[in-house]
Amino acid sequence: MQTLISPPTDVSTQTTTHPTTQHMTQRRKRIIYWTLTLIMFLPATAGAFVEAFTNGPASIVKIMIALGYPLYLMKIRGVAKIFGGIAILTGKLPKMKEWAYAGFAFDFLGATASHLITGEVGYALFPFAFFLVLLVSYTLWDKTAATPLPFGQGRSRA
Repeated sequence: MQTLISPPTDVSTQTTTHPTTQHMTQRRKRIIYWTLTLIMFLPATAGAFVEAFTNGPASIVKIMIALGYPLYLMKIRGVAKIFGGIAILTGKLPKMKEWAYAGFAFDFLGATASHLITGEVGYALFPFAFFLVLLVSYTLWDKTAATPLPFGQGRSRA
């Protein structure tokens, strides 16, 4: 009678991660996620109230005029930022949170492009830096599921 013998397994090549290490990595990602998200969206949401319900801070008015945008656009953006900030910070509606991330991405990239097109290259760095922080926040939200994701486990977004 012939028996099948599995090939010897080299224990030194097998790597296992300790559950505590995985938990710490996940915890670290969540801490970074919430730190970046709060640093970015608390001031943005607070500033959005000023944009939406007043004639805006003088510095923003000056930038809007310099870029050639009508001032009423500041109020529209302010209201959108309020709802986007609430969606991102609360995470109660995951699909809305994902849309809010997209809206902020369009806002930051649009601001970057506007500054570049008008020749204000130095000013273009600020919204682009915010866009990069936004990408990190979104990626960490996606990886840590700090709030529920808008799609089920194992399903792709496409």
